[in-house]
Amino acid sequence: MTSAKTVEQGNKPHYAWLVMIAYGLMMSGTIGSFSVVGAQWFYPVSTDIGCELSTLTLYTTIEMVCMGLAMPLVGNLLTRVKLPVILIAAVAMEVLATVAMAFYDEPWMWYVSGVFVGLGLAATSTVTVTPTMGNWFAKKTGFAIGVVWAIQALYCAVASPLFATIIEAIGWRSSYFVLAAASACLALPAIVFVIRYRPEDKGLLPYGYEEAAGRAKTLAPSTAPFLLCVGVVMLCQGTACMNAIFPTYAEVVGLGAVVGGLMVSSASLCDIVFNPLAGATSDKFGSTRAMVLWTGITMVSFVVLYFSSESVVGSCVGAGLNDAMYAITGVGYSTFALSIFGMRDFEKIFSRITSCGYLVASLGIPLTMSIYEATGVFQNVFVFGFIVDIVIIALVILAKKSSRTLRWLSE
Repeated sequence: MTSAKTVEQGNKPHYAWLVMIAYGLMMSGTIGSFSVVGAQWFYPVSTDIGCELSTLTLYTTIEMVCMGLAMPLVGNLLTRVKLPVILIAAVAMEVLATVAMAFYDEPWMWYVSGVFVGLGLAATSTVTVTPTMGNWFAKKTGFAIGVVWAIQALYCAVASPLFATIIEAIGWRSSYFVLAAASACLALPAIVFVIRYRPEDKGLLPYGYEEAAGRAKTLAPSTAPFLLCVGVVMLCQGTACMNAIFPTYAEVVGLGAVVGGLMVSSASLCDIVFNPLAGATSDKFGSTRAMVLWTGITMVSFVVLYFSSESVVGSCVGAGLNDAMYAITGVGYSTFALSIFGMRDFEKIFSRITSCGYLVASLGIPLTMSIYEATGVFQNVFVFGFIVDIVIIALVILAKKSSRTLRWLSE
């Protein structure tokens, strides 16, 4: 059963790599399309129906709140319902809710769709990505998670300007149909034909499987590791909103809208590289060192941004480096949680941790904007982010130390 042929499938690449690519395509057609590319509709829709941007985009906050609230439910379902069934239902909700947007003319209607998209995204996000990759990869788990997010980032980098052109050519209503169709074509074949939750579902062993290696932990009575991880995720998600505020920052400091767009592009390009690199760093040096390293890079980015309010190049470099926090939210704290809790009951543990994080993330943009409005200096937002990163590093170290109370068990 544990022969090299069984584990490595002879001379063929392990099926785990195919699952990884398929998951990247599924993520592209779901969280990529409906959470990132969907932002291309904000301005044309608000202009056409005659409402404020803040009024329309409230539906994205509703999405995030519903996503966070539904994550524990998804975590519970993962061990009871087949993963493809969960994902197909989630994609159906997201696609149909997006199609419905083509017929809307009042902001509250988007709020309704936001509920269903958020519920779907709870399943087609990190809550299922991390344990699935953890099941399929006994080695190189971090790299696999990173590649999934990198595929999604590459899709967003290509699809965002493409759909901006499509909207201009055929209008925002018809473009919703194109987005829904393209997303379904990316996600559904990957789910139906490739993605499975465990290698046992295909009669295989995980990539890099070693029979003697235990991969599960049991929780000691202390809940300190869990609470500290919740704190890490909440602070990471709460400050992983800089891409959304760079355009405003560029306008406020006088660099202009074009530079704001360049800053977002710089961060997006770095995202493609940073995610697999962050995963590989975690695999090579351990998740704790990787978390400290990438948080440190984020701190450097805030220093660069603070002193670059009059520099186009400096602002773009700072924005690119700041994408390190997005790598942490995509790969970093996922592999960190895996290293602490292992695979035993990980679905339930991780879904509850990320639920708290996404609920806080819904407040990230309003909080950072409030700091700017209260102080009148946008650079104070970067000072705040720098201080938060110091706290993140402290919590990571404390969480790792407290995890010594957890006892390894073999599965």
